[in-house]
Amino acid sequence: MFDQPPNLRTWGFRFFVTDAAAIGLFIIAALGLRQMGSPLSWMLAIVAGHFFLFCNVFRVRRSFELGWAVVFLLNTGAWLWFGNLDWLHVLACQLPVTAAVVFAELRSRQYHGIGARRINPALEAYLEERVTGDLKKADRKWARKVMTLLRQRSLLS
Repeated sequence: MFDQPPNLRTWGFRFFVTDAAAIGLFIIAALGLRQMGSPLSWMLAIVAGHFFLFCNVFRVRRSFELGWAVVFLLNTGAWLWFGNLDWLHVLACQLPVTAAVVFAELRSRQYHGIGARRINPALEAYLEERVTGDLKKADRKWARKVMTLLRQRSLLS
């Protein structure tokens, strides 16, 4: 009945009014939690910061975001289990995962975040939706690498 215009792929940094509203809400929530003395304040700040970094700056694919989130939950759960939940411990373990996610995305043929014009030689093909390849296969390969690394570090049994 109604013809939908095609979604055009874009590249680079993006920022919308909804992003500003979300950041404002995250700040208000984190400050409110901090006033209450809740450790959730710094957890919320870490998650919100990474969400902005992944969605707006580097524009990381969803499977990588979800992988990061699973590792974050395991990370915070482990520190909670050991009775030593602290933002510094969590962040020290999580930053290498963040770096791995960003690095993997930067090397992808579908990278379309900040600086993509210089970094990704396949950007035009991606924008024109010609880059299909085996992206799901690449995601599975990346997930296997992360799981292997976690097993090597004894984070998973």
